[in-house]
Amino acid sequence: MIAKNIPLRERVIFALDVDNAADALRFVDLLGGTIGYYKVGLQLFLAEGFTLVDRIIERGHKLMLDLKFLDIPHTTGMAMREAAKHGVHMATVHAHVGNVTLAAVAEAGETKVLGVTVLTSFGAAEFAELGCPGSIDDLVRTRANIALTAGCAGVVASGREAALLRHAYGRDFLIVTPGIRPVAQAANDQRRIMTPAEALAAGADHLVVGRPISRAADPLTAAQGLLQEVAEVLEEEYTEL
Repeated sequence: MIAKNIPLRERVIFALDVDNAADALRFVDLLGGTIGYYKVGLQLFLAEGFTLVDRIIERGHKLMLDLKFLDIPHTTGMAMREAAKHGVHMATVHAHVGNVTLAAVAEAGETKVLGVTVLTSFGAAEFAELGCPGSIDDLVRTRANIALTAGCAGVVASGREAALLRHAYGRDFLIVTPGIRPVAQAANDQRRIMTPAEALAAGADHLVVGRPISRAADPLTAAQGLLQEVAEVLEEEYTEL
């Protein structure tokens, strides 16, 4: 399923899963000619804050601030307002509660809010702990509905749920998919994973990739290979139209 007209260099969002600005910027400078989108998560943000966020954006790249806000509506809204002040392109909120998600969207300005559905590290055992009826798919649908009803630009969802969300809600929203692993790479702590080709075919717009690039012997070559794989999948699908 073909996604939107997104530049190739922004299809892959590189996860800066490091603990300091020096290492983060080393990756940004190394990969910046290939990848134009970067993710800052909890560890790196707590270590370096908005100073690093600003430096990445000043280099001409887009940034996804992945802090997965979840608090009372007022606090969540004010947190999202701070993110928007810094030109963050996308920011995440757990799409568990409608009024919390609405508050985030209301304060986001030009920042695109993504509703996190179910984490890709979440498996059958974790689902059983919740005591929810139904299945993981049902929970993903419920949280996606909360996110999109609240006005989120899109959702964060496993590639395994991307197809069902596209079928249920159409094309007018973003699906950002973590848990991407090239063939023959280790799953690590991810449960619901997919290859880049599988995720794109299912309807993902952006692929969040960290360790398959950062832990490669040659991260730049790994990133270029991944982008080439993405380009080939998209070219094939456009040709079929």
